[in-house]
Amino acid sequence: MLSYVYRLASDFQRNHGYWPNRLYLNTEHFQHWQNEVGDSDSFAELTRRLAMDVVISTDALHPHVAWLPEQQRYAS
Repeated sequence: MLSYVYRLASDFQRNHGYWPNRLYLNTEHFQHWQNEVGDSDSFAELTRRLAMDVVISTDALHPHVAWLPEQQRYAS
């Protein structure tokens, strides 16, 4: 899962010229990623290193990434 997320982010950067700052997952993807990463401290460190906020969404059929301006990232 981590390699898939990294590939999504790398492709996004290649296409847009900047790294995404949001990762959308559904609950099943999120649980799979947590199991792969391990404890919550490792998960927090990983999301910090990826520089992406993780959003759990029932609408996310597949993991995807996006970029939002800073002022819109925490408005919702």
